[in-house]
Amino acid sequence: MTVPLTLGRLRILFNLPWLLAVSGIVFLLSQIALALTLAPLGGPEAMLRVQLLFTSAAEYQSQFSSWQDAGVLGAYQAHLIVDALHPVWYATFATCLLAMLFSHRNAGGAWDKLLPLPLLSGLLDVLENSMQAMFLNHPVTLTDGLARLSWLCSVGKWGLVAVFTLAALYWLIPQRR
Repeated sequence: MTVPLTLGRLRILFNLPWLLAVSGIVFLLSQIALALTLAPLGGPEAMLRVQLLFTSAAEYQSQFSSWQDAGVLGAYQAHLIVDALHPVWYATFATCLLAMLFSHRNAGGAWDKLLPLPLLSGLLDVLENSMQAMFLNHPVTLTDGLARLSWLCSVGKWGLVAVFTLAALYWLIPQRR
């Protein structure tokens, strides 16, 4: 007999202190590795600019050419390798954090609707990274439509991150019930 995966069950499954600790440590190490990898490109600001502002093929082509001319395009390629598993770590960490906060602070079941958001954010991140790797490795596939789709994935990802981060902060503040 299989047990259906409900939101309440998701809270129970991710309410694991050891998983929060392990995924938190791996997430932190992965974040540091990403920051170090992106440093030659101008740091995380450069990637946020690409993710949140580029909506055309010409913008990607111009940025790739600029990085190629500066000899740092390899850092962008390396970031894609490091970033391949990063969504797994942050999605697991954030889901565990929310599940533990909701459980320990006796949040009502309505809050459980936020538990899938980190996982959805991670999926959008994987789609975004896949498209950007395709743009880099197969430039003929880079179209304005796919550039916009990559942008939509980025905006969606960051929007979901904002929502679940605000929810976590809300429940981290003392005396919330």
